[in-house]
Amino acid sequence: MNIQEFQARKIVRVARTLAHFVATTPADRLDWCPATCDYSSTRSALDQVRECVALNRNFATLLRHDDCESTESPAIVDSTSAQKELIASAHELADVVRGLPDEALISHFTTPHASMTGEVLIDLPCRNMAYHGGQINFIQLLLGDREFHMHSRALR
Repeated sequence: MNIQEFQARKIVRVARTLAHFVATTPADRLDWCPATCDYSSTRSALDQVRECVALNRNFATLLRHDDCESTESPAIVDSTSAQKELIASAHELADVVRGLPDEALISHFTTPHASMTGEVLIDLPCRNMAYHGGQINFIQLLLGDREFHMHSRALR
């Protein structure tokens, strides 16, 4: 197994885990934002999934060297659409990562925030999805759910 295949599998695995966290959050609370101080803003579980889907698709576009603007994702309005779009975006990105030549890992890509190597670029979506998985777990905790939601399918 090469690095590209390893990372592609990891992207899908982390997306499955995040999708499971969405599935185990009460449907009527997926768009709930925890209350904070006036100077701080929070985002709902659905907002966080929307970000992950957009980032996955934007990075796939960047790695393909596509000049076209990202197309808008279908609406993410509930658990089903959130899970579907998250998994689809992860598979899209994973397919691009699998097809990268080794040289792409040391090549520099320009993003709106910084120039980074392909090695870093293919790792960021996993880190982003894992971070938001923790955020959704925290939302679950705030809602009184003390169970850590993990399932075996996500670990494959």
